[in-house]
Amino acid sequence: MLTRNRTPSKYVYYGLHLYFSGLSLRKASERLSQIYKRNHVSIWNWIQKYKPQKLKSTRRRVLEYIIDETMLKVGSEFVWLWVATEPENRQILALLLLINLKKETCL
Repeated sequence: MLTRNRTPSKYVYYGLHLYFSGLSLRKASERLSQIYKRNHVSIWNWIQKYKPQKLKSTRRRVLEYIIDETMLKVGSEFVWLWVATEPENRQILALLLLINLKKETCL
């Protein structure tokens, strides 16, 4: 008897999260395939099976944003933190954390 190779639920949730975060089916499957091999048809099938609803269906166009940066010392490591926000409603657009900087390069 042939047993099916079912995808663990945590990878199904992650694949759905990637898709509903704004990635296409193919891009979401590429990201998911880095940790668990599945194609874009699998993600499409999960959408059909679980029928999740998008919270926001329209994309906003951001015309201006403010970027701020700072260097933090965490333990003995230095890290850079960048934050991009919209000036009108102060919504955070992106966070980037760069870790493992050499002390000599942070002078």
